[in-house]
Amino acid sequence: MSSNGARSRSPRVSRVTVDQDVKAAHALRERYAPPMQSNFRVSAVLRFQRKDGTEDTIEAVNAEPHDANIRGAICAERAALCTFQKTEAQHGAKITRVVCATDCQDPIYPGPLCREFLTSTCAPEAEIVATGVDGAWVIQPLRNLLLLPSLYRGRSQKDAKSFAEELATKVKAPEKESLLKAYKEALSLAQEQKSQTVVYPLVFAAAVCFEDGEVAVASELKGIEYGCTVDAVSLLIPAMQRKRANQKTPTVVAQVDNFGVAHAPFAAARSLLIEHGFGDVLIAAHGEDGEWLPSIAVKESLPHADFLSIF
Repeated sequence: MSSNGARSRSPRVSRVTVDQDVKAAHALRERYAPPMQSNFRVSAVLRFQRKDGTEDTIEAVNAEPHDANIRGAICAERAALCTFQKTEAQHGAKITRVVCATDCQDPIYPGPLCREFLTSTCAPEAEIVATGVDGAWVIQPLRNLLLLPSLYRGRSQKDAKSFAEELATKVKAPEKESLLKAYKEALSLAQEQKSQTVVYPLVFAAAVCFEDGEVAVASELKGIEYGCTVDAVSLLIPAMQRKRANQKTPTVVAQVDNFGVAHAPFAAARSLLIEHGFGDVLIAAHGEDGEWLPSIAVKESLPHADFLSIF
C-alpha cells in the first residue's frame, strides 16, 4: 500500500484488488485531522498503470480554507489528479481506478466537480469505487456517473477551439419551441461577449425558459484566474428562484457557446440546480456529431448522487 507520501514507493506489476485499495483509502482517512469547516474527511486512492504495465497509486485528502470562504475547498480526488498530472500523465500512464472513502456511514460517489475533472482525465471505463466508514464499497465505471459530459473534455485550448469551429458547420437549432427560444437567446448573448475571448476563446451563455414563455439569460463571468470563473447557468439560479416565488416554473435550460454549440450545464451548476430544487428542469446538448441529444432532467445527468438532495 501507499506510504505517507503522495505516492506509493513500490510499483506493482500485478493488479491489486479493490479491497486492498479500499483498505488503503480508509487507513489514510483515519490518520489525518478533519478539515475545520466541514469536519468531514474524504480520502482518495488513485490507481494507475504505466506504459510498461507496472501499477502504482497516488493518495490525497480533502482540504478547506481556514475561514468561512468554503468555495476554496479542494476535494481529495482532484488533489490526487493534480499529482498524477505532475508525475505520471506526461509519461503515458493511465488511471484505472479511483477509490473515494469518506466519514459517511454509507458509500458516497465523488461529487459533481470531481466527476467532471475525472471525465476530462480518465477513460470512461475507469473504476470509481465509493466506500463508507464500515468498509463496504460500491463500484461504477466513470461513464455512468456523469451524463452529457463536455464535448471539449480532454482537449487543449487550441484543439477545443478547432473542434468548436468544426461543429459550428454542423449544429442546427432545436425544433422544440421552448428549447429553441432558450437556445437563440443564449447564443445571441454568447456571441456578444467578444471581450471575454481574451481570457479564453470559448465563451458561454445560458437561458432558461419558464412555463409562461418568459426567458431569463446570463453570460458566464470569466476570471483570468480560471478557478474564479462563474458559469452562466449558476448565474441564472437567482432569477429562477425569484420566478418560483411567483409560482412560475422553469422548464428548460440551454447553455450555448459562441460557436453555437449547446452544452449541458457544467458540474457546479448541475449540483446547485439539484440542491436548490430545480432537479426536474430539462437540459439539452449537442452530441459530437452536431446532432441534438435527447433532453434529460438535471437530476438524471448525475446518477448515484442522492446526497445532493438530502437537505
